[in-house]
Formats: sequence, C-alpha cells, structure tokens
Amino acid sequence: MILDLIVQALLYPGLLFTIVFIIFTQWYARKLSARIQYRRGPIHAGPAGFLHPLADLLKLVAKRDMVNKYSLNVSPVIVISLAIGFLILVQLALPVAYKPLYARYDSLAILYFMLIAPFAIAYLAAAHPNPYTSIGVARFLAQLVVAEPLFAITVITPLIIGARLGGEYSIYLTSILSPKIWSSGLTSFIAMLLSAIAGFIALLAVLMVKPFDTPEAESEIYWGVFTEVGGSRLALGFFLKFAERIVFPMLYACLFLGCTWPVEPSNWLLSTIVVYLKTLLVFTVLTIIDNVMPRYKPEQVVVFLLKYGYPPALLGLLLALV
Repeated sequence: MILDLIVQALLYPGLLFTIVFIIFTQWYARKLSARIQYRRGPIHAGPAGFLHPLADLLKLVAKRDMVNKYSLNVSPVIVISLAIGFLILVQLALPVAYKPLYARYDSLAILYFMLIAPFAIAYLAAAHPNPYTSIGVARFLAQLVVAEPLFAITVITPLIIGARLGGEYSIYLTSILSPKIWSSGLTSFIAMLLSAIAGFIALLAVLMVKPFDTPEAESEIYWGVFTEVGGSRLALGFFLKFAERIVFPMLYACLFLGCTWPVEPSNWLLSTIVVYLKTLLVFTVLTIIDNVMPRYKPEQVVVFLLKYGYPPALLGLLLALV
C-alpha cells in the first residue's frame, strides 16, 4: 500500500506524469492559440515545438533568483510547493489513479486541497511587494472570495445526489456514479445541468481565464500577480498555475461530464483514457475562450459571478436537497 502510494505520488498520476502532461497541454494551448490568432506557434524546441514549454521552464530555473529587500525568502517557496503537492494528491483520489485513495466524506479534504492552490499564488505575489503586484493581489483575492465558494457549491450538488446512490460524499465514488446521477430523475438532471453551467463559470474565474484575468492584466498593471517574481520562484508559480489548469478541469469532467462513461470503470486503461480526453476537451474550451473573450473590469467580475453564477448554483443545490 505504501509502495503504491509512493509510486502514484512520484510517477503516475503524480509528479512525473503531471510534468509531462503540463508540457503537452501548454504546447497544445500555444498551438491552438496560434491557430486562432493566425500564427504558427512553437516550432523550434523539439518536434513541432513540443518541448518549448519545457525549455521555457528550464530557462526560468536557470535564471538567478532575485528578490527585493521587502520580499519573503523561504515561505513563498514552501507554500507553492505544498500547493503543488496538494494538487498531485487530488489526482490520486480520481479514477485516473490505478489504486485511488478514497473514503467517506473525503470531498471535504479534496475541496480544501484544491481551493488552497489559488490562494498560494496570491501569497507568492503578496510575498514580493510591488505597486503592480499589490493591485493584482487585491483583484485576485476579491475574485477568489466570490469564485471559490461558487465552485464549492457546484461541487456539493453532485455529492449530495450521489450520496443517495452510494457515493458517501466521496469524490472518487461520486465520479464513478456521475452517469447515474444525471439519469436518476428529472430533478437531479436539472440540478446537475444548473451546477455544470455555474461550475464552468466558477472554473473560468478561479483559473484566471478571460474575461476573469484581471489579476494579471498585462496591458493595465504590467503583469499583476507575477510582476515581481522571477527565476525559480516564477517557474514554481507557473507550474502551480498550469497544474491547476489540469486538475480543476479533470475534477469538472469527472463530476459533470460522466467521468469514465461510456466505458465501465472496471476497464481501468480505457476509462482513464476517456477521463483524460474529457479533461482535454474542457481544457480546449477554456483555451478558446481565453483567446476570444475581452477582459472584464474588477467590479464587472464580481457582478457577473453574483448575477450569473450564484443563482443557478444555489437553485441546483436546492434541487439536490429536495
């Protein structure tokens, strides 16, 4: 058991596989973005530019790690490293793991692990003060205070419905039951549909995808939360940000897109491929939206989430409780 846990944490679906999947998804995102913008995208590092994200990461790691005299030296690195570890641990509780970790009410821990990651990015920025950084952090925290409860509410809805079918408020068990949750009745279907819509809106905001990228806003506040960060610290921050764009869509696909359906969970290899394909589908939609949408003002972000995110999320939650 301990050996399996170590292998899964370090190799698959843990750290090593996460690095490989980040390289692939970032290469794919750059190629897709280039196609939308009538460019070629990465072409030099590796076949078809596939290793360009890795080259960028190594370039950042090789740079001198410089901080200003007001920066915190050790704690930001520890916090970001822990947040990366939390996201890796979340993957061990999803059907992509060959021996998933799950227990009754494990959703409480999983949600905590996932929702702490964006705040780790905010802490990384706040630990390296700069006027632009301070504006970016303030915007990000205001956005997270509204977006993260919204995301949590949308996740709770399938957990409640799935508990009636034997899900025991477990992320893994609820993911396996996702197709049955959708088909368990008209009320459940409507609740899932409303939560899926609200959950996707929350997903955009938590991941800082346009129109919710005001914490970065390169043309307004230089680079926002990443203005004062460089070298290996920026590499860790980017790694966490890119890992979020894998794990959050994966959880969304597991809970709202039928998870392993139409393949039976007992067929681990095929069901895992299905989950990754659905994750890639969500990632593709996020990338397209990020390229075609304009940027909201900070106050527009909060108003949009309150107006169009919370009503369907709360209605879905009420229907799940019926």
